[in-house]
Parts: sequence; C-alpha cells; structure tokens
Amino acid sequence: MRDQATKLREIFSSPVVSTPTFNNTYAITVASGKGGVGKTTISVNLALALGELGHSVLLWDADFSLANANVLLNLPPKFTVRDILEGTATVEETLLAVNEKVWLLPGASGIVELARLDGHTLTTLHAKLSAMEEKFSLIISDAAAGIGPDVLALCQAAHELLLVTTPEPTALTDAYGLLKALAHQDFHGRISVIVNMVNSPSEQDAGERLCWAAARFLGLRAQVIASVPASVWVQEAVKRQVPLIKLAPSCPTSKSIKHLAHLISARLPNNGHHREETGEPSFLQRLLRFLMR
Repeated sequence: MRDQATKLREIFSSPVVSTPTFNNTYAITVASGKGGVGKTTISVNLALALGELGHSVLLWDADFSLANANVLLNLPPKFTVRDILEGTATVEETLLAVNEKVWLLPGASGIVELARLDGHTLTTLHAKLSAMEEKFSLIISDAAAGIGPDVLALCQAAHELLLVTTPEPTALTDAYGLLKALAHQDFHGRISVIVNMVNSPSEQDAGERLCWAAARFLGLRAQVIASVPASVWVQEAVKRQVPLIKLAPSCPTSKSIKHLAHLISARLPNNGHHREETGEPSFLQRLLRFLMR
C-alpha cells in the first residue's frame, strides 16, 4: 500500500466548497445500549467489508472516553479527535489508513471532558471535519455504549442506525432502552437490528421480539438485518489485533458480516460511488443540530 501521506494528499487535493451541497455521503451509526455486545467488532469488520466492495469508508471511533477501534486494528494513533479540537493536529495528521479504501478517525480514550460532546465542541468539530466528510461515500460511527446525548445525536443524525444486541435479556433490555430514548426524541430514521453472538436458531428470534416490542410500544419500525453467529475466532482476532474478516475470512461470523455489507451496499444512494447535488444537510450538520437542541 502506498504511504499514508501520499494517500492523504490525494483525498484532500480536490476542491471543497465551504458549505457542502454535494454531500451524498451515507452515514451509519452503530450503537447498542449495552457494552460488551461486539459493537466495535461489527463496526471495524463491516467497514473493511464495505471497503472490499469498492466504497471509500471513514470509520469514526465516536466513543470519546473509551475509544478502542484502533486497538482491534493494531493502529496506535499519534493524534486523536482531542488533538484536532485543541488545534495541535490537523485532520490529515490524525486519520489512520487501514487500507486503500478504509480510514480510521481515532477517538480519545480516558478523556473525561470528551465523554459528553457539548455545542461548542461540536461546532469546532464540524468546522474541522466538514471538508473531510464529503471525501467518503460512507461514514460509519462507532458510538459509545449507553444513551448519553452524544449517542442519541449520532443516532438521529445518521441515515441508518445499526442497533447491535445479543440474545441475552440484559442486552435486549438496554437496546430497547436506547430505542425508547430515541422514540421520546421523535426519531424517524431507519433502524436495522443485528443480533450478535448467536449460538442457536432459537436465539435468532430475539431480534424479532425486539422489533415487535419497538413497533407495539414505541411506534418505531425496526428490521432484523443480520444474525451473526458466535465464534471462537472473534476472541482470537481481538487477541491478535487482526480484523476478523482478515484472520478468518471463511468462518461463519465473517461470512455473515460480509453478507451484511452486501445488503447495505445494495441500498446505498447511487450504490455509494458518486454524489448528486441534493441540498441535504451533511451528517455533521445534522449531528450539530441534534446535539444543540
């Protein structure tokens, strides 16, 4: 792969308008409610699988207090979002090349003041990142666990919410709690449920029960888009800091994530490969608006 500096110059070399109007970038937020359900593993491997399909993908580790996507990729960051906000690093210096198609914007870890984004922080972040945003056909935001205001804003701003849960009652309860919080904010976005760590056919029904409850009691439409089987390869990939679809591309879990990537790719506007002038607010513009409400 060409060196990172060369690739970054290519990404940022084309002219960028001050107010994005050519922004067909499809934004996906991966959230869960509960931690420990494999949300970051899904985010990282889905980004890579979409890159393999030819999409230019920005993977944003949007957990500003306990970021770890870079750990799964074995990419120690020199700079993070915090450095961008403080003006000690540029976006170009902060982005990490995963491969020719996928780039990681690392979040900060253990930084209490970034655990909750405020309006000033988001205004600054938007100003810094807006030029970068429209260089990618896809932005995948790996949100923090829980139902904090930053998580809810990331869900609201995205074109699609990928809600990751497991068949465990605690995970389902917390996933429902996230949906309930979004319903109170009059959420109208696409909700796609991923049931992760499935061990048996009977556990696949957990996602359908969650979708039924969301429709019955919250008035939200959600659809199960994937049931991802459990695998010992997932833990091995974490230990080795190698993405699962690279370490064990033929295991059922990898195949399931690749199938998920195909489903998402097939329904992207213009298949995610070029943009039209829509006048639609960008993902970051929507994020700022929802956070400052």
